[in-house]
Amino acid sequence: MRLVIQALTLSALVLATQVASLPKAHAQKASATKDSIVWGVNNAPPFHITDGYYANQGVCDVMIDAFQRALPDVEQRIEYYPQGRIAAQIRQGENLCFPCMIRNVSPAEIVTYSDRVLEYPAHGIITRPELAKEFTKQFGNPVDLVELLKQRNYRFAQPMGRRYGDLQPYIERFLLNTEHFSEVSGKDANANMLAMVNARRVDFVIDYPMLLNYHNQVLPIDLVFIPILQNQATHVEGAVGCPPTAWGKRAIELINQAIPQVRQDDAFQAAKDRWLLLQNP
Repeated sequence: MRLVIQALTLSALVLATQVASLPKAHAQKASATKDSIVWGVNNAPPFHITDGYYANQGVCDVMIDAFQRALPDVEQRIEYYPQGRIAAQIRQGENLCFPCMIRNVSPAEIVTYSDRVLEYPAHGIITRPELAKEFTKQFGNPVDLVELLKQRNYRFAQPMGRRYGDLQPYIERFLLNTEHFSEVSGKDANANMLAMVNARRVDFVIDYPMLLNYHNQVLPIDLVFIPILQNQATHVEGAVGCPPTAWGKRAIELINQAIPQVRQDDAFQAAKDRWLLLQNP
């Protein structure tokens, strides 16, 4: 009888130990599955500004701050990578979201988009003042980009990995793999691209007016922005892009819940006013 009682007592002790360990295991599991967002950031002023007088004041830097305020219970961190690596990691299903993507009709297996966070003015041509006069005289104002590209008389540059939505097919058809096309790489690709225009190494680039707004403040350049006929009536939808994985879809769910609050955030509103409105000299 004593052996039976001892066996029962031992079994009860083991069971009690197992039960006592359940909350700890559950807590560890909860910790492992805590909601999180990892923001992939690259140096691309004025979207993201990593150094200098305006460091961390880019429109997308301020947008991330607004999401952190709107989602205080979600673990959020920022990781810095070149733009090409961010895109590659999202395609490969890594736990990384890009805060400022063009919301388009990319296949669902490549990226999952949030709802619209902001709107950018349409891409336009950035060039030297004398060429702006030449372009508008020959190709109208807004400039007929197709007619300009068909001439194949003007040198064009774009940052490596950068694409321009509905305008990209025209660039690829008329300029890609020709002597008039250049790609600019490196951390300061946008600044170097505009410096090339200013130094007459290339004749024009295509980008948002906000890019010129920023560089007019930090570089001694004399460039102007002119609209493009093919997209003048459109606005570009900016959204967050995450991988189409379970983690990415959950991140987008959280982001979508916060977007109304983010869009009303005072600091974010001020950043949009600073950078998105055209400020041609």
